[in-house]
Amino acid sequence: MQHILILFCVLLFTITTFSNAQTIKVRGPQSKFDSTHDYYVGLLELAYRKINKPLTIKLSPYMVQQRALNELKAGRLIDIYWAGTDSERESTLGFVPIPLVKGLLGYRVFTAHQSATTELNKISTLDQLKTHRLCQGAHWPDTDIMIAAGLNVMPNAIYENMFKQAYSGRCFAFPRGINEAHSEVLSRTKSMPELIVYDKVILHYPFPMYFFIKKSNETLIADVTNGLNKAIEDGSFDDYMKNHQSTKHLFPLSKWKSSTVIRIDNPFLDPNRDINNSKYWVNLGH
Repeated sequence: MQHILILFCVLLFTITTFSNAQTIKVRGPQSKFDSTHDYYVGLLELAYRKINKPLTIKLSPYMVQQRALNELKAGRLIDIYWAGTDSERESTLGFVPIPLVKGLLGYRVFTAHQSATTELNKISTLDQLKTHRLCQGAHWPDTDIMIAAGLNVMPNAIYENMFKQAYSGRCFAFPRGINEAHSEVLSRTKSMPELIVYDKVILHYPFPMYFFIKKSNETLIADVTNGLNKAIEDGSFDDYMKNHQSTKHLFPLSKWKSSTVIRIDNPFLDPNRDINNSKYWVNLGH
């Protein structure tokens, strides 16, 4: 009888815990090859573990970035959205001011067909890079940053199409965050066997990825902020980055010292943002 009572109490606790869990709606993967989606979902789960709150993640259908931001503002299909920031987004949405990959998203390596390697080997300056057409996402802040620097950018709203364009040569290369490119190419080995990551040259601009949330959802903003800050303070944020499938290959960061870094400005970033704060930002040792 005592064992039955204990089992009943355990079941009651479990049911109560799940019924009280915070449900957060996030957008689904961009495609079946979206190898970084799990990183951001896992980071959200880490934040909630740090504040000891149960969490249930509900996936909404994938939608292009501008549609997702509109849904977020309206409080409909999603509750939280991870995206690169700019001043407009920060003025119209709530956000957690903690870079989700500690600024590494702004280090862009080049996803391209392996036949582009010879030309990529010739690039060491911004002017040389300007002579080539680059794929980039429509509605992405990256596109505006690159255009402001004088780069030749061909925007596309469909994530998967940009890999196809780079592979077919319609654009010279598809610049991707150094935390994104390797796992993305690996996941396409069968469908695009000659797709490569070229990382001897890296395009860099200060560019944080944030969790964006509807402004009025102050509780969600506070919970995620508190959870991520706790993870940063106790080192579990860094441990997560160093062990997740999509980011572990980046470490140690000193491995990138031999790459040529082409730096451009980000005129759309809040000038008061402290990009030298090592608590939230890392660099590749250059």
